Amino acid sequence: MTKWHELYELLDNLIQLHKALYTLAVQKKDVLIKGDVDELVAITKQEQKLIQAVGSAEEARQAVAAHLFASLGFTRDNGTLSDLIKLTTSAEEKMRLTTYRDELMRIVSELRDANELNQQLLEQSLSFVNMTLNLITDAPEDDFIYGNPTAEAFRGSHRSFFNTKA
Repeated sequence: MTKWHELYELLDNLIQLHKALYTLAVQKKDVLIKGDVDELVAITKQEQKLIQAVGSAEEARQAVAAHLFASLGFTRDNGTLSDLIKLTTSAEEKMRLTTYRDELMRIVSELRDANELNQQLLEQSLSFVNMTLNLITDAPEDDFIYGNPTAEAFRGSHRSFFNTKA
């Protein structure tokens, strides 16, 4: 197997791994909306495995790319696909590498957008949980507004999880 063929297989693998991560990100959005914590944990475990696989595939891609750079007369430890496209003289290789680069950029962009949406959903969920906790713990603001700020109650205000006044 030539290094070019090995690179194409690695790029195919990277694309498939990123697509799988994107699929999980979409599933995670639905799980976050439903509030299913157990399913969220399961998806997160799957994501961790895929992220490790992406890291391994990327290391292998960098090693193959370094070998290809060396065969072209350049020394690069972590050359990008764009660098390889610029340096290769074969029109077929340029076209194929460009296709892989564009597909990787597209799927990574979609994955980034999905992850940003999930982050916003998580932040909203945390805000809701904090608001609910504040309502449950009964921290009346009147005590802080009309009370003596030097009084002992203000220095060591004790908030209980349950409203003992109820």
